[in-house]
Amino acid sequence: MSDDDIVYVATGCDRFHKSRECQGLSHARTVEERSLSSLSDEFSLCELCSGTYRLSPSDGSFVTARVLENLDPEDVG
Repeated sequence: MSDDDIVYVATGCDRFHKSRECQGLSHARTVEERSLSSLSDEFSLCELCSGTYRLSPSDGSFVTARVLENLDPEDVG
């Protein structure tokens, strides 16, 4: 990501998101578009956006959505 990239921040949160559609923003009341360079060092990239979040079976349909999202279209018959 470059410093000029637009990221999304929920009000009162110290994480930023690459995509406005990130599941991590689904319950946010307000979301601001900001440039990455405008954020302080206290902000960190969302684990979902970075791909480091590990899903558990209790994540329900979210598990299915992430699995489908990560499939290679050539692997689907």
